[in-house]
Amino acid sequence: MSDRERKDRLIQTRVPESLESALKDEATRRRLPVSQLVRNILEDTLEIVGGVVDGVDAIVQESIQMGRQVGQGVGHGVARARGLHSPGAASVVEPGEAPAPAPAPAPPVSVPDAALLDDVFAWNEVVPNKAAACSRCGVGLPAGRTAFVGLRDDPSRGRAWSCADCVALLRS
Repeated sequence: MSDRERKDRLIQTRVPESLESALKDEATRRRLPVSQLVRNILEDTLEIVGGVVDGVDAIVQESIQMGRQVGQGVGHGVARARGLHSPGAASVVEPGEAPAPAPAPAPPVSVPDAALLDDVFAWNEVVPNKAAACSRCGVGLPAGRTAFVGLRDDPSRGRAWSCADCVALLRS
């Protein structure tokens, strides 16, 4: 058979002596040529890795979707508890009904009891994608401007937001 007619391709690689010995021993045990054992290992490994990557990707996508749903649910619950409309919240529009106008920015809220922020263990500087209000002083935090989000011991309590002035008070 000429080289042009041959369908298989040759791949050469250097391996440590210990790996060569292990491959030869395993090939002998399975009554296969070393080249067939290596080919089988490569094919099986690629199939397994492809399946794992696909599985992990699906898990990550489901986790992101679940996190968004939980975040929206917590945001709606906090807004209802404060008597505010959650910025950017989706509303259900019945067929033939006009969509509701975009919500107005959240008005400042009253300063909460300090105990409401007891479980915040750190403040992380972020650029919010949606308008929010400082959980301490109630000042509006517009989308696209620097703000701080609280990292909580109990994430089910919802997001805590802070303006730069309130975070500066922590440093003094």
